[in-house]
Amino acid sequence: MPDVRLPSEIPGKFAAAADFSKEQTSSVQSSLVPAILDIITVTKDDLEGIAATIASTRKLRNCPGVRQIIIDGSGAELQGKIKGLLAGEESLQYHWQQPGGIAQAFNHGVGSARGSWVWFLNGGDQAHPDLEGRFLLQVLEMSQALIIIGDIIYQPSGRRYRHPPLTALWPPLYWVPHPSTLMKRELFERYGLFDPDFKIAMDGELWVRFFSKEMVIDLLSIPLCLYDENGVSNTDISAVNREADRIIVKNFSMLFKIWLRSGNYLYQALKRRLFFT
Repeated sequence: MPDVRLPSEIPGKFAAAADFSKEQTSSVQSSLVPAILDIITVTKDDLEGIAATIASTRKLRNCPGVRQIIIDGSGAELQGKIKGLLAGEESLQYHWQQPGGIAQAFNHGVGSARGSWVWFLNGGDQAHPDLEGRFLLQVLEMSQALIIIGDIIYQPSGRRYRHPPLTALWPPLYWVPHPSTLMKRELFERYGLFDPDFKIAMDGELWVRFFSKEMVIDLLSIPLCLYDENGVSNTDISAVNREADRIIVKNFSMLFKIWLRSGNYLYQALKRRLFFT
């Protein structure tokens, strides 16, 4: 189980994922500034959504070391409009990718990332308007965690997401909000990319795989993003549940071992109580 606390370039195997057909890079990103955070944004046929996302990250991208990577799977006509929308934006990189699923697009973004941290903020989702870039970078610099999980505000309802109690954190199938989760890029080299066999719950599969390792995870009860609650993960619950069942089956052996280990703590405590008092 990971240690949960409350309040460069990836070599070799990612080379193919970084080979895209179109690229636009801001001259503001100087090679003298260390890459700290890459915001990976996947979009497809949603000009209004990507416009909102780009506008929300503008002040973050003004901070040295922060960059945004757009993975666009739109058709030719809308692709041109999106590229026009992005013209003149600073610290931004654009890639067009043949549509092949969200997991594949996420993996392409990871392959293009150079920052120590990555943040998956899809088209239609927005960085919280009160999130200051200097504060965020200070958190990333000072934290000893490999994953930092913040809060989200659902849009359009305005409902604020809250982390579950500690007793309900495992397994991490449903509660981890990927739009407010920042991860060290090195995790993908150690433990692998998103599984493209999952069309909706690919992040849940990733959480189970990553969180089963020994690592520090920070829970930050501060809203990091505005989340579009009209996405498929919130509207097609039956499909999400089917994929969650597949995640359990795929990782059953590992989940069972963790469950046994947790039960052993209780057994040892009861044993001490019964035989030594």
